[in-house]
Amino acid sequence: MNISKIIDPKISRRAFLALTGIVSALMQSILNLPWLAFFIFAPMVHCLSACHEKKAFRLDFLCFFVPYYLFQLTFMLTIWKICPLPSFASIPLATLAWLGLTLWECILMYLPLSLFLPLRPHLKHRLSEIVLLCLLLTAGEWFQEKVPILAFPWSAAWLAVTSSPLLLQSATLISCRLTSFIIFLLNGLHGEIYTSKKRFACTAFALLLQGANLSYGLYSINLDKKLDNIYPQIDVICAQDSLEGREKSHRKALDSARSYLSIMESCWRWGTDLVLLPETAVPKDYDEQLKEFSLISDFAATHGCTLVTGSFYLENGKDYNALFAYDKNGIASSPYLKQVLVPFGEKTPFAGIFHLDTMSECADERHTKPLASDGMTIGSVICIESIFPSLVSRQKEQGAHISHRRATVRKIGQIKRCGVGESYPYWQVTFLPLYLKKSSHIRSVKLNGNIARCL
Repeated sequence: MNISKIIDPKISRRAFLALTGIVSALMQSILNLPWLAFFIFAPMVHCLSACHEKKAFRLDFLCFFVPYYLFQLTFMLTIWKICPLPSFASIPLATLAWLGLTLWECILMYLPLSLFLPLRPHLKHRLSEIVLLCLLLTAGEWFQEKVPILAFPWSAAWLAVTSSPLLLQSATLISCRLTSFIIFLLNGLHGEIYTSKKRFACTAFALLLQGANLSYGLYSINLDKKLDNIYPQIDVICAQDSLEGREKSHRKALDSARSYLSIMESCWRWGTDLVLLPETAVPKDYDEQLKEFSLISDFAATHGCTLVTGSFYLENGKDYNALFAYDKNGIASSPYLKQVLVPFGEKTPFAGIFHLDTMSECADERHTKPLASDGMTIGSVICIESIFPSLVSRQKEQGAHISHRRATVRKIGQIKRCGVGESYPYWQVTFLPLYLKKSSHIRSVKLNGNIARCL
């Protein structure tokens, strides 16, 4: 059965590809439908894998991926708000950045896919063609994450299932790219089920693959639950201010420190082991002599707890997004410095060319190790860094037994809410060793859906 019997050739087919591209993009942003990920890419995988002509292949590629990336990257239009230019100039620049990044992502995705037609004659079976295309799609996502300057997983397929821990556990085996490959392959199989005469074989393979995926997910999550009872609990306070986003940057560092001091005092309970403040809680370059930081260190010393806070850190003329841990004597450890920054959000691409100030990414191994304080080795990844499996696994290899990311206290165990003030939640957290061999993930891998947020 040919797809043209379901969808009219050329125009209608490509309009359908564009529609599914838009829905796929929305699924990763405003639609929380993780199971849809195993079906929505099916038209794209089927059409590309069935193409024999270069022109038709390119048109089908563009019809899906251009709307896909355009809708995925619409957040780029908001950068005009932080651009230090008048709105009449910053809005067009933001639009150009949005269109330029869409083009860039399309190019990076097409680079490996361009190998499909030359390699196809060497394949004998339809299934092998689908597998090859899915591998090339996954390679395209790898390109988007690794190519310098704008490297970032802007719209990887695995992002669609981050709200479902069950569907994302495959990322712990190799990386999140394995999850993307499984998503693409299942979509390809679903496309064959509806269009091929060999429905039984495709159905059996799809059921086998999805069954293995779900079985491993259940095993992994159940393993978490068993380990919850092995490791001791520690009490953690997450001191969360009412200010978020850009509002935080407009407040003076001393006022911010005083605000968090008030929050910590209001929800303090003796026996607390760890106090967590959010990313850039003290928005100032670290200097232990400054009152902004002495207020924080004095709290740790007088209350006898470990206190983790975010700030900035200036070294060799470069500014970093930093994480410090104060011990029970109020002494700060060597900082962890953020290694991966979000383009256009935290760092300005091509800033050196235009002589613009921007944050720096840390490549110094002295400042990318887990934080050590009061006998705890705290695996540290900051915010978006936790979607990079290599960073998390490196923390494990360096001895981390508590996983922490400043924007969210996360992993690795059961998180129980013990009591809530009007704005200042208190949490009790069971931390487990960061035992993942390869990967962890921003929201769902090994999380059981439980996170204590400190924004």
